[in-house]
Amino acid sequence: MSGAGDGASARASAGVRALLGPVFRFVSGRPLLRQLGRYAAVGGLATALNAVLFLLFRPWLAAVPANVIALILTTALSTELSRRFAFGGPRAFRLREWVQDVGTVAFYACYSSVVLLALHALTAAPTPAEEAAVLVLASLGGGLLRFAVLRFWVFDLRPARGDDPRFPGGEPRCSTISPPST
Repeated sequence: MSGAGDGASARASAGVRALLGPVFRFVSGRPLLRQLGRYAAVGGLATALNAVLFLLFRPWLAAVPANVIALILTTALSTELSRRFAFGGPRAFRLREWVQDVGTVAFYACYSSVVLLALHALTAAPTPAEEAAVLVLASLGGGLLRFAVLRFWVFDLRPARGDDPRFPGGEPRCSTISPPST
């Protein structure tokens, strides 16, 4: 049984496809842009979760400790989601994953702590919302650097050396196309 709303829904869906179709066609032939888009979606969710956790911890903790705890809790989740969703799912070398996780936490802890300390030096008494906003902005800059590290080092897409005749130069370690749907 179809209702009167079904036609409106179909027209809206067709409108969205017509509007976004050229974007999807442009991105479909560019694996790096697809990965960057997926990484940005994961990063946006992780940044939002980090901001929420920061604001939850902030009434009991100073800005820097609240940020570091929120950061530690969101980094592992963000890295795993990026691995699965943005970079096609294959595991990187364990040492690379470990170094990347530790390096990411250390980088963001130092980077965001400096940003918070600078905010406190420039502003007499910033509110937790202002602190969270500065952390979100800092996360955008750090996220681009992290994407490059993940894309070109941790989830290295260059072919591995091997003798599989199906893959000249070796079997690829990581896919540059979308991960299979489940």
